[in-house]
Parts: sequence; C-alpha cells; structure tokens
Amino acid sequence: MVILLALIGLGFCAALSRSLYLEENKSITAKFRADVTLLATAFEREVQLNLEILFALKASVGMMPEMNAKLFEKLTRQVLERSPAIKAIAWSPVVSQEDRAGFEQRQQNWYPGFVLSEIPATAGALPAEAPPWLVPVQFIEPIADNRAAIGFDLSSESKRRTALLAARETGEMVSTAAIELLQEQDNQNGLLVFAPLYSGASDTTPEDRAARNYGFMNGVFRIGELVKQSIPTAIDSNILVQIVDRTDGAQDVIYSTGRSSDERWLRSLIHEIPLAPVAGRNWVVQAMPGATFVSARRGYLPLLVIGFGFSFIVLLVFFAVRSLRQNAELNQTKRELEKISLTDALTGLANRRHFDLYLEQEWSRALRQSQPISMVMLDIDYFKAFNDAYGHPLGDQCLKQVAQALEQVVQRPTDLAARYGGEEFALVLPDTQNAAAVAEACRVAIQALGIVHELSDVAPVITVSAGVCSLIPTRKMSPAVLIQQADDALYEAKETGRNKVLDKGYFGGV
Repeated sequence: MVILLALIGLGFCAALSRSLYLEENKSITAKFRADVTLLATAFEREVQLNLEILFALKASVGMMPEMNAKLFEKLTRQVLERSPAIKAIAWSPVVSQEDRAGFEQRQQNWYPGFVLSEIPATAGALPAEAPPWLVPVQFIEPIADNRAAIGFDLSSESKRRTALLAARETGEMVSTAAIELLQEQDNQNGLLVFAPLYSGASDTTPEDRAARNYGFMNGVFRIGELVKQSIPTAIDSNILVQIVDRTDGAQDVIYSTGRSSDERWLRSLIHEIPLAPVAGRNWVVQAMPGATFVSARRGYLPLLVIGFGFSFIVLLVFFAVRSLRQNAELNQTKRELEKISLTDALTGLANRRHFDLYLEQEWSRALRQSQPISMVMLDIDYFKAFNDAYGHPLGDQCLKQVAQALEQVVQRPTDLAARYGGEEFALVLPDTQNAAAVAEACRVAIQALGIVHELSDVAPVITVSAGVCSLIPTRKMSPAVLIQQADDALYEAKETGRNKVLDKGYFGGV
C-alpha cells in the first residue's frame, strides 16, 4: 500500500510539473513569435522606405530634360548618405543597336575609354543573337565603388532582363531575384530594383509603355544592410533569421544569419511572417530558435515542483525501501549459501548433495509421467596413478578440465552433471532414450582434451570409463536401483578394458 501511494504521489508531481513545463513552452513560443513579428515589421518598413526613396528619385529624374554625370551625382549624393542600405543608384537609358556606337562615343565625354560591355557567355548570358535594344549603365553613384558597372548592359543577363521587361510592361518597380553584383569585390548577392521612365503618361497598354520607355532608374540593395538598418541591436545568435524569396514557387534563401542545416535549430518552432510584395517579389521572414535560446528562458518552477514533491515522497517511503532492500540482501545471501551448499568447490559442478536432491526430484517426475530417466556414471581411468606421478595440483586441474568437458556436452536445461566423488562423475538425464550416445560424446570429448597420462594402460592421455542405465520408474523401485545399475555398468566397463561406454540397457521393474 505504501509503494502504491508513493507511485500515485510521484505521478501527480510529474503531471503537475509537466503541465507547468508545457505552459512555460507556450509562453516562450509566444514571446519568440512576438519578437519575430516585430523584427519582420521593422524589416518590412525599412524595405518599403528604401523603395519609396527610389521611387522619389525616379520622379525627380523623370522631370529632367536630360541627364548628365554631374546632375546625377547631385541628385543622389544626399540619398546615398542617408540610406546605407542602398549600395548604389544607377541611371540606364534604353539604347537601340543602331545607336550603340553613337552612345559609346557620347559617353566617352564623361568617361574616357568607355565601352559598352556584356556579361560573359559562361555566366548566364542571353542567346548569342543581339537583342534589338540595350540597357547600359550610363551613370552610377557612388562612382568610386562602382566604376566597374559603367557601360554594363543590364539586358545581357537573364535575371536582369526578366525584371527589366516586367518593369517596362507594367510601369511598376520590379526587383530581380538574388543576383551577383558586379560592383562587389567578394561576389556578394544583392537585388536590383528597376523603376521605368516613360515619355508621356505610363498608364496605357503594355505595348504603348514599351514604345515610350526611354530608361530605368535602378537601385542596388544588399539584404544584410536592410536587416542591419531595421534592427539596430544585434540579432540573438541563438535565433536563425532568414529572408526567403518565394516568388513563383521558388524557395531562395537570400539572407541568413547562420546555417539552417545545424542541428541546434528547433525546427518544430519555426515561425514565418509573409511580407508585403517587394517590387514584385514575395518575401517571407523565417525564424527558428536554438535549443540554448529556449533553455535560457526557462524558469525553475517545474523543477522545484517535481524536486520537492519527489523528495517528500522519497522520505515517506525511505523506511519501506530500506526494509525491502534488507530482505532482498538476506534472500540473496540465502541463495548464495544454497548455491555453495549444492556446488562442488573444485569443479563448479553440482556436488553429491545436489545430485541426490535432483535425482529424487526427477525420479518423482518420471514416475508420475511414466517417462524414462537415465544415468551415466563416469570414472577417470588410472587417476590415482596420475595424482601420484604428477602431483595433486595437476590432479585438481585435470578434474576441472574434465568437468568443463562434461558441461559442454551436457547442455539441456533438464540435464545435470555432478561430481559424485573423487574422480567419479554422474549425469542425470531425464526423458532420454539414447543415454549411451551422450556418454560416448563425453568420453570422446574428455579424451580430446589431450591431458598427458604416461602411466595409463589404455591411452597416453586421460580417458574415462562410463556405465549407463535407463529405465522407466515404478512404485516398487527407488532411485538407488538406477544408481546401482549405472555403477555396475561402470564396473564392468573398467573390468573389460576401460576407456569405453557400457550400456546396461535396463528397462522394466524389480
């Protein structure tokens, strides 16, 4: 009853502790999601603000009768100083193939040695045939960091051209997918946002807009800078934050604070916040906490509940457990004593007392079930001479090896191998019809040990003689009959040459 009550108490403490633990999990998860939502809102606001800046620049440029390097530098200087997330701002006119040479010549007035360039064919360029129009970068600021982009044809690369065409036909600002920036020395990825310019109104058909499109304002954005500007403090290193582009079913991670493959991230707590469309792109802020993030925010109440509860219950059952342990130790000691009393100290086989008890037990069972029971008596040939010649230590070692050989042959759970006395051994084999085969296997195994015995008259090694008797007990018999018959067979085997098995073959009653 005490143990049952203790289990009930422990179960109640565990259930209460688990309930508090789950509630704590919910609280940590809710706080984590709230933090991610605030992060996503701040990031979305920063992105929209920078897009609005680009849109305002587009409107300013659209009112200019013409554009030159000095005017462009003046328009963009303060914008770039106040908007670190904008890596660069460029003006790119639409140039026909017929006017290509003239454009290059005019541009050399601003940049001596200017030449219009295209992306190499190995880097994802469009097909070899020349397109009817080009969109080269004419002016870009800050020029010091982006001189390599001057003259580059934006339409010569597939991702840029796709965004250009979409912006041209819709009249809206359109962003590329994640792209390798020419102006980055370390090949970082970024985004190009194109804002189209038209001569006249742009709210017409796509065909009219394409015909009146004369250029593009484009801003170069680095997602890392947008994140840094929208979140002044450093992101917790135990939270993985990723910006994922899912436009047209894609799954492009365009920014990440760490490796998503790390096992420390708890994917079961992943949280996603979709953002408003970013220049035609569908972005999602995705966040996962690490195991350390969760563990650092856990309280001690669940542990205190289960700790104090367990301690109190343990005190209540201490004496009961102590009593049970003492009883178990006494029982173990009793079993060990019984084992010692039933085991031969030298060979580890059953001793004579164990043999007598087991034979009585199996005899009674065979009598009830009318089943045969067999006995094998074995004696080491010329063992006295062995002892005298080689000494008692080697004689004891010989007895141990013979015992081990018998155990290897007699392996059925119901069979018993015992040391009957001195150099004599006995096997009790319940429900065994062919006991002589078992005895022969024992004889062969013992001879195979190869224990040298130079004084033996039958072999140069240790051998045994064996006598076998099998019978079905009746109420007129006693176990002594089985012992006597096996012993007689053993005596006869020794008298007729030794190193042999003699089967008495006695079945029936007396």
